[in-house]
Amino acid sequence: MWSAIASILLGISGWLLASFFGKPWLDFMSLRSQVHEETIFTANVGGLADADDLRDAALSLRRLAAKMGATSVAAPRVLRRYLSLRGYDLDKAKGGLAGLSNSLASSDGGRALHLNRVQVGLRLPRDFDDLQLRTISERISSASSHE
Repeated sequence: MWSAIASILLGISGWLLASFFGKPWLDFMSLRSQVHEETIFTANVGGLADADDLRDAALSLRRLAAKMGATSVAAPRVLRRYLSLRGYDLDKAKGGLAGLSNSLASSDGGRALHLNRVQVGLRLPRDFDDLQLRTISERISSASSHE
């Protein structure tokens, strides 16, 4: 009799773990992969791209920012806590994606700063090191102070 009760309890525990942690974790990892793919795909979309390509890339990045925001809010608390402990920052990634979508046509280097926020927030490989980012940030600050 105890083995039947234990089996039922283990089955319920397994289902709860899979439903409230496993599936949301897999959904997050899939979204993270989509973001990585999209940032690589849109890396060359810029000021010289035609308006349709620029609009499509911006919409795609904004859609991913919305999904990241929804994940940040709707994911189970245990998963959000786990992601935070592992060094993921969904709000930083969401903000970086939104900023990246708005800076596709700019040539001031802001894209690099937004991309870095996404990459740091999702623990993706970084395209720029700290020295390069500091140089870009100083150049943007210098340009805005001369205006």
